[in-house]
Amino acid sequence: MEVHTVTVNSLHCTVTELSSLKASTSAPASPKVTSKKNISNNAVSEATIIERLNHSSTCELEKEYNELKNWHGSLTGNKSVGKRNGSLSGDSSTTSATPGTKTMESGVTMSSASAMASLTVAPAVVQIKKRISSSRTPARKAHRIKFFRNGDRFYSGITIPVSNERYRSFESLYEDLTRLLEESVKIPGAVRTIYSMCGKKINTLDELEDGQSYVCSCNNEQFKKVEYNTGSQPLVNLTLSNNSRSNNQRLAKNYRPASPLKNGSLAISNGPITVCGGGPDNRIPLNASRLINRDTVVHPRIVTLIRNGTKPRHIMRLLLNKRNSPSFEHVLTAITQVVRLDTGYVRKVFTLSGISVVQLADFFGPDDIFFAYGTERINTAEDFKLEAEEQRAINVIRKTLRTAGTTYKGPKPKMPIKSKKAYPPLVDSEEFKAAPAPDEQREAALLKNPGIELDDLPVDIRDSYTLGQIIGDGNFAIVLKIMHRQTGNLYALKIIDKNKCKGKEHYIDAEVRVMKKLDHPNIISLIMNVDKHSNMYLVLEYVSGGDLFDAITQATRFSESQSRIMIRHLASAMSYLHSMGIVHRDIKPENLLVELDEHGNVLELKLADFGLACEVNDLLFAVCGTPTYVAPEILLEVGYGLKIDVWAAGIILYILLCGFPPFVAPDNQQEPLFDAIISGIYEFPDPYWSDVGDGVRDLIANMLQSDPNVRFTSEDILDHYWTMENEQNECKNYSR
Repeated sequence: MEVHTVTVNSLHCTVTELSSLKASTSAPASPKVTSKKNISNNAVSEATIIERLNHSSTCELEKEYNELKNWHGSLTGNKSVGKRNGSLSGDSSTTSATPGTKTMESGVTMSSASAMASLTVAPAVVQIKKRISSSRTPARKAHRIKFFRNGDRFYSGITIPVSNERYRSFESLYEDLTRLLEESVKIPGAVRTIYSMCGKKINTLDELEDGQSYVCSCNNEQFKKVEYNTGSQPLVNLTLSNNSRSNNQRLAKNYRPASPLKNGSLAISNGPITVCGGGPDNRIPLNASRLINRDTVVHPRIVTLIRNGTKPRHIMRLLLNKRNSPSFEHVLTAITQVVRLDTGYVRKVFTLSGISVVQLADFFGPDDIFFAYGTERINTAEDFKLEAEEQRAINVIRKTLRTAGTTYKGPKPKMPIKSKKAYPPLVDSEEFKAAPAPDEQREAALLKNPGIELDDLPVDIRDSYTLGQIIGDGNFAIVLKIMHRQTGNLYALKIIDKNKCKGKEHYIDAEVRVMKKLDHPNIISLIMNVDKHSNMYLVLEYVSGGDLFDAITQATRFSESQSRIMIRHLASAMSYLHSMGIVHRDIKPENLLVELDEHGNVLELKLADFGLACEVNDLLFAVCGTPTYVAPEILLEVGYGLKIDVWAAGIILYILLCGFPPFVAPDNQQEPLFDAIISGIYEFPDPYWSDVGDGVRDLIANMLQSDPNVRFTSEDILDHYWTMENEQNECKNYSR
């Protein structure tokens, strides 16, 4: 039943009128009472109410009079409609009612200048408003809609009311959802798309059905079909006020921490956390508390879980991070989905020594092995004892770092052969001083070796740029350094030979399509692309220091601080790509370009060459990449996704610190190399690792997990304590 708008004057009457109303119950008829004041178009006159009351039966009038006496409120002298959040002045003509409200939540006070007694009235409104006609169209009830985060099977969702009156456009709904999701989960940007649970894109508010669930997608993310956590109660269940959004328990925008994912960088708020409109007792709500725990307690780590049951018990692993473990309840949900107890939900967790885990911090302390129980009884004497088979399984899991301190026998392993031709770098200014003006003969000579005619160059490129030396040469393309004729700025021109890509033309289209979407300081920018019959021409950002392979060849190995800068920049680029559902598939030193200072130190790293990059909508099965850096799931052909880039980055980090890869084979033979990669066994041998700390070893061990389910994500690399060390001095946050 809708609550209609009624003027205060329509409910105002004198004590005399109320007495006459009671007297009418004993009389067969009553004279008509006229209103002393005119009322607005959206209200019903007082005279109309009394007239309709006069036509009612005696018992009905008596009943209504008794209900009026019980009405909550009091007679005052200011003609006001009292509300829980305040009052409206009697001079106001109308009061607004919240759409979809079932009952009136506030009392209405009536007064008379000569009144000495008071009447309280509340439930009678429900009866009287049936008899009040209104010219206003009743507002449609808001739908209660539940929203999930795209691809997050641990997040239990958020429920909010949605109606055309509350949200005039999708943009306003997107804005609300972005703010609400930022308080509970890590999102890569603003909400831009809403999908149904089966992946259908929602285009209008009318398509959102009451009581149904939907999926929020940020930026250009594709819909991820996972088993969303529809069975659990939402951690946040907000009802937004139609008149003021400051009444709910959301953090004020100025004090709310920024989105945790800014292209991979974790933004942590150091300021005070308060609630918008809250008092001193309302400083830190549930959502803020969870954010504080996540940003101070939670760090990426892999834990071992022992499933309660018949011995030998099942032992499995789980990756905990700030995405799936913002609260203690989230961790229990994640453990439940991994161990799959016969008794259902995991309700009790214990450490290996039998101590009960009761708070979020316990999962991120010194213990990394936990027993998972449901409602079954616990036999403390026997349950926490490991059988020999169980102990062996745990030792195998812990084997990764036990190779520290071993000595490498034989000659030092070598870096693999570079897959691209190397060209000696020239000083940029001297190179173009010799040919500041167009020189067709010289440029034709530059293109003769790769077999390209000068006339084949697009007119836009020939007229705008001066060609320089070849700086890169791969299987399907060459890269030349070019200079803009007017500005003098340097760029790189990549010429892709389509004749060498017969049957693989889709890779060229994918490279251009992907690069047009990208805008990140650690990713090479696409300036211009021109598609011709025989070649594809790409004008790209130029990086003067060359590629990382040459830098490794010159330096042999890098310090931890230099390696930290490079892996942080690489992880930031990967995190940005992965948040858009894009996998690079060919991360290697040859595709990483670096800026160097005068001493040869790396200042910046940029990811390049997106020839194998593609958008991930489901598992991929195409076998591609470079042997040394290929992930085991590609070789096993079981399907792979975004985390193959993390494996390649782990190989590169290992190389940076010691000068050779973790998986090697004699003369770079592929079969033994692939066998070593699939086995996942590698070492940190002395003397090459004797001066390298345990922090970076732990990071490498988590990046080179053979099981992609527990392998670190690109965001976890950035959240690792070794990567975050001295972050404020070495890396700038970037927001798209």
